[in-house]
Amino acid sequence: MTGHVSAWRASDATTFDIAREAANTAIAAVLRLADDGGMLHEHAIAEASAIRRELVEVDAFNRSALETLLERLTSRIAELSGPLP
Repeated sequence: MTGHVSAWRASDATTFDIAREAANTAIAAVLRLADDGGMLHEHAIAEASAIRRELVEVDAFNRSALETLLERLTSRIAELSGPLP
């Protein structure tokens, strides 16, 4: 019996995990902003849904696509966090 060889490399899985955590962080920041009154809840829910959809739809075997998504999420997290004191 031969084992199944995954197309994922360990670094791909790690990059996807990092992107997933960034998506979770961005979603939490959007929802926190809405709870604090800085954004309408309807807009926050729409953005949170879009972030989750983008994560689910990214080609996880495409390192460039993962890195692009991660860059966008990191940028959005910085925007939502506001200026540093």
